[in-house]
Amino acid sequence: MYFDKHICFLQLEVESKEELFEIMANKLYEEGFVKESYLEGILTREQEYPTGLMVNGTGFAIPHTDSSRVNESQICFASLKKPVKFNDMVDISHAIHVELVFMLAMSKPHEQLETLQNLVNLFQDSKAVEELKKCASEEEFKKLLEKAQLN
Repeated sequence: MYFDKHICFLQLEVESKEELFEIMANKLYEEGFVKESYLEGILTREQEYPTGLMVNGTGFAIPHTDSSRVNESQICFASLKKPVKFNDMVDISHAIHVELVFMLAMSKPHEQLETLQNLVNLFQDSKAVEELKKCASEEEFKKLLEKAQLN
């Protein structure tokens, strides 16, 4: 599922979601998955349609933008050393402290819905979520994806 390049940042330390977006989007751009306008699309969309989501006590974010800014589908993952504040996708006035971020770069619009459904299933697996929070190496990350059947 779009994790085949294992683009991840583990135990990343950032001060804001904007700093986080810049790091993640730049990595996707460097790897050729997204266009130069991708970061701008992420920032704009996040203001209008926030992506913070609280599931079983863990804050997640699923930033994404339209497929016209994407060259090839891929997901970039980040676990955060300390949570970053996002607005709730359900109630924009509510803040969520996010620990796990899945930045989606989908080249075809229909891929997004299926990917979101798969991620929500993962978010509900509390054991897998705890392992993602503690994950400290790319090898460990790859094993977690295989176990969750997300690679």
